[in-house]
Amino acid sequence: MSNDQKEAQEYYRAKEAAKLLRIGQSTFWRWVADGRIPPGKRLGARCTVWRRADILALVEGGEA
Repeated sequence: MSNDQKEAQEYYRAKEAAKLLRIGQSTFWRWVADGRIPPGKRLGARCTVWRRADILALVEGGEA
């Protein structure tokens, strides 16, 4: 596995993160706005990603 592939797997886009948290995308974005989910990393004007570790911590901690 190349470094690019490994790095790409360490981040989730909003749709993937919401699915993992078992919530809708609108709920996901509301939680981001409310500070319940840490701010993501903007890659462009229409692309934001969240660290895999941050999302998994929410799942494991029962936050969702």
